[in-house]
Amino acid sequence: MRPWRPWPVIVLLSGYMLLFGITVSTYGVLWAEIMRALRLNEADIGNAQLASPLIATVILLAGGALVAITGKKRLALAGLALLGVAMIATARADGFWALIGAVLLQGVAFGALEMVINSATLDWEHATGRSVMNAMHAGFSGGAVIGALLAGALLEAGWTYQELLYAIAGLTAIALLATLPITYAPETGGDSSSPLAALRILTVPAIAWLALIGLLGVVGESVAIGWSVIYLQQLGADVLASGAAFALFNATMFAGRLLNAPLVARWGPRVSLVVSGVLLVIAGVLLMLPQPLLWVAIVAFALCGIGVAGVIPTVLSAAARVAPGQSGAITGAIMATAYLCFIVVPPVIGAVAVRYGLQMALVSVGASGVALLLLIRRVAQR
Repeated sequence: MRPWRPWPVIVLLSGYMLLFGITVSTYGVLWAEIMRALRLNEADIGNAQLASPLIATVILLAGGALVAITGKKRLALAGLALLGVAMIATARADGFWALIGAVLLQGVAFGALEMVINSATLDWEHATGRSVMNAMHAGFSGGAVIGALLAGALLEAGWTYQELLYAIAGLTAIALLATLPITYAPETGGDSSSPLAALRILTVPAIAWLALIGLLGVVGESVAIGWSVIYLQQLGADVLASGAAFALFNATMFAGRLLNAPLVARWGPRVSLVVSGVLLVIAGVLLMLPQPLLWVAIVAFALCGIGVAGVIPTVLSAAARVAPGQSGAITGAIMATAYLCFIVVPPVIGAVAVRYGLQMALVSVGASGVALLLLIRRVAQR
């Protein structure tokens, strides 16, 4: 085995995050196009969005066993290959059930890559003594800005959503080839290869509370990814404007994650999470204003981006301090719990939107901020 070198590894992992962000944000822009092309309604789209996180959660819970069997590098290669196949399958989907099948493949890929990126980053931090988790997640947001802007601009220029998905499949092939010569950081000791390792670590009260806070922090992200473009177009935005607004959401996430690292270092995780909760409450209030204006909704989603930005990186690093040397189990526990949000929120938003209108469904953004603020006292200040 080749000796590992720190910087090529972290550059590669950052590249995965960038690709992940591009893929997720491109989907965020394309959901409206897919809905029109396949003649689906909001409930159908909500159910389609459910499929990916559902299977990703299973993969994350079994992540410790998968890593023990395959190693993190092979799991990354498998995830990248499946992601490329999923993009092609989505582009070729001609109906609801074909779309569901493609999105399930995407979920397997997302679960594998989430496990590899976050656990390998925790290994890297342990081996080098450097803290990079916020910067890594900022890479996701940076990719999301790129994906949203490019998707909106290329759709406006005449590209089809299928062509955009084929382009992402090409990017996954490049990432796969770049992975082949890289050796990851040595794994931290203590991880269990049991499929139940992630569930077992959730029995630690401090980890369980952190996981729940991580779930609440993902609500706003889930809403924005799946529904912001659709909602803004309902308020009168065109494809380019709604794509740019979604890019702004991801840009504020990017900035929030870069700012979160010094905030946590100076004042601790609790202060960071208070800021997140307050911003989510403000965003929720703006989204609930009567007779909604387009620019107000755009500002609300931008604030939502800052609000959700630091929650998952802060929770992951805090959990690693509670249970050092268990990167795989921690990643599986925290990220699987967060993915529960992506399982519950899309179909609920879709069902409420069909019955009461999409604006009423967006009350979930502010409600998540209130719940987060109520739980923050459970987090250690340092």
